[in-house]
Amino acid sequence: MSPYRYVLFGAGRQGTAAVHDLVLNCEAEHVLVVEPDAARRKAAEARLKGILKKRASALSFAASAKVSDLRGTHGALSCATHYANVELTQLALSAGVPFTDLGGNYEVVSKQEALARKSSVPVVPDCGISPGISNIVAAHCAKVHGCDEVHVRCGGLPLERPSAIANPLQYKLVFSPWGLLSEYSGDVARIRNGKAGTWPALSVTEEFDAEHESSPTSNNSPQVVDYLRECGVTTYDYMTIRYKGHWDLVRGWKTLGFLKRDKARDAQLVELLESDPVLQYDPKHDRDKLILRVQGSKRANGLTRGIEYRFDVAADKKTKFSAMELTTCWGITIVAHHIASGRGAPKGFSTPERFVDTTWVIAEVEKRLAQVR
Repeated sequence: MSPYRYVLFGAGRQGTAAVHDLVLNCEAEHVLVVEPDAARRKAAEARLKGILKKRASALSFAASAKVSDLRGTHGALSCATHYANVELTQLALSAGVPFTDLGGNYEVVSKQEALARKSSVPVVPDCGISPGISNIVAAHCAKVHGCDEVHVRCGGLPLERPSAIANPLQYKLVFSPWGLLSEYSGDVARIRNGKAGTWPALSVTEEFDAEHESSPTSNNSPQVVDYLRECGVTTYDYMTIRYKGHWDLVRGWKTLGFLKRDKARDAQLVELLESDPVLQYDPKHDRDKLILRVQGSKRANGLTRGIEYRFDVAADKKTKFSAMELTTCWGITIVAHHIASGRGAPKGFSTPERFVDTTWVIAEVEKRLAQVR
């Protein structure tokens, strides 16, 4: 019998995909799925039973969880909105259970670091696709390949480019619009000439290829910058990939007073985005893609040696999980499994790239890529 017991908070898009992956790939004996919204909870339960069949017997569902529900488990995973992660971190610390989440919000991660400062219980935020897998691959380039320059480009977007007339943003909401606005706000950490610094989100546009362009976004954590500098990286930056034309329109939101870390103001934009039928992702009809490209290089003796990792993932035709749901959940489930199985865990707070076996993580991603249909 599989040995590990997990508690997962949040049965939305990424959460449902994560539960599926825990059962399929992470030796889950039991997963308690905690979702306060009754309709969302029932929808996730029905969907997972339809996909997992007999394996769904490993699941149970609840509207809430107490410290006693977490004690004795091998890991608590949060796929809830980032606003819930401070409270959930405290719950896991009280239960003495390793905690992982999708991260992506610097202020929340800073509060979690402060909470975990005097604890040896693992608290590991930023375990999605980016931050998460992208940072692990970036660290792999530095530690295994000796790269001192690393550039990360990542983005989830429709598999086929939408008409700019019908869908001016050329985008579909494949995760919470709150997370999207968080990414498009604030400052972005980077390394230049060996020094850590920041530049504003959306401050520049860079061509990625004939169809796509990139711009800096703040979902990637400053913690990875500190670690990469420790690993000898002197140049590093992160940008998000979209179809060409997207970034010019999004910058217009700033002129209207959005994307300035004003929660009340951004709530108005969230409502507009959620109510726009053009932006809604329907897994029955839509397919998305996720592109992750990590380029590393090292210059020595007048020569440059480079390496590139690139993962292109499309929505799964069989399970109907989107590419964003799959790749984001892989980050958190792989790290949670890494900790539960004894492959390595931090004492207290850490982002994943600092302690995981990067070679093992990349192999786990490759295994999952082979499962996508």
